[in-house]
Amino acid sequence: MKNRNSGFTSIECVISLSILCIIVYIVSVSLYNNYYILSNNISKTEMDNLAKSILHYTKDDIRKKGIITDYIDTETINGYKVERIIEKDKNYYKCYKVTIEIKKNEIIRKLESYVLQQ
Repeated sequence: MKNRNSGFTSIECVISLSILCIIVYIVSVSLYNNYYILSNNISKTEMDNLAKSILHYTKDDIRKKGIITDYIDTETINGYKVERIIEKDKNYYKCYKVTIEIKKNEIIRKLESYVLQQ
């Protein structure tokens, strides 16, 4: 009987395990980055929806109730800092510029619109 040397097969196993570990690492980093991007997008989408709804209600208030002076209002809604700024446009009659700015951590969303008072 011939005596076989099993050194070559153990080197193959070590190389295949190292390749497998590298592939698993690449996949896990990719999945973590996808999760991070997804959670940020959910937060940004919530901020956009909140800004749109506040802008809609503010425009309705200006149209129906009427506002005489400019004002700045700051409040916190669901952990978001909401700043509402209403300025009268001096170039047009009964025209107001409405700015909604929402902040959370370092993310800022800002919507601006104009509305005519009826």
